[in-house]
Amino acid sequence: MTARRISARTLRGESARYERPSTAREAAILAAATRLFGDKGYRGARTAEIAAAAGVTERTLFKYFPSKDSLYQRVMFPAVLAATMPRELTETGKLFAADSETFRDWHRRVLKLRTGAARGAAPQFRLMLATLMTDEALRNKVIRIWKENLWKHAVDTVQRYQKRKQLRSDLPAERIARAIISLNLGYIIARALLAPDAGWDDDAEIDATVDLLHRGAGL
Repeated sequence: MTARRISARTLRGESARYERPSTAREAAILAAATRLFGDKGYRGARTAEIAAAAGVTERTLFKYFPSKDSLYQRVMFPAVLAATMPRELTETGKLFAADSETFRDWHRRVLKLRTGAARGAAPQFRLMLATLMTDEALRNKVIRIWKENLWKHAVDTVQRYQKRKQLRSDLPAERIARAIISLNLGYIIARALLAPDAGWDDDAEIDATVDLLHRGAGL
């Protein structure tokens, strides 16, 4: 997959097609590819192996996806979309909630939503993180899309709670936003990817993460 193919439009298009496969065979191919790409990476997963896992021939696989790259793109792009343009955070009604909402409530809801999304697409998120670590061009493109679609919302939200005297105003909003993202990402990676079967109490862990951030940045 090349970085030049990534845009907001292609991310949305591939994600929609991933969520609504045209046939049962296509759905089986996507499920097998998601698992094997996530387990073995792009280079390690062979199309013949994916076809066998899906219960189809390799020839049938190529009828739906003309190349390994096109199949990888279909599997990968929904995870990139979820990371860079999450609908739960960019919809006005959910990001800018009622005036009575506290920062703690906002942070708790965001972390819970993002953790659930990562758990639901763990192989894709694992593959995406591994790919971003090794593909500089892709990483730069994803960072640009993320900044355009999510970063401003994060900073705006922090400023909103600073104005309400719920977050420290002596800290730059950008610094608090980075701390939120770092804490959230650390928990999400540990919970969904590194140790998913460790017997997590999500509510308690999320409350602790929110409390840790609030003790440092809250009022």
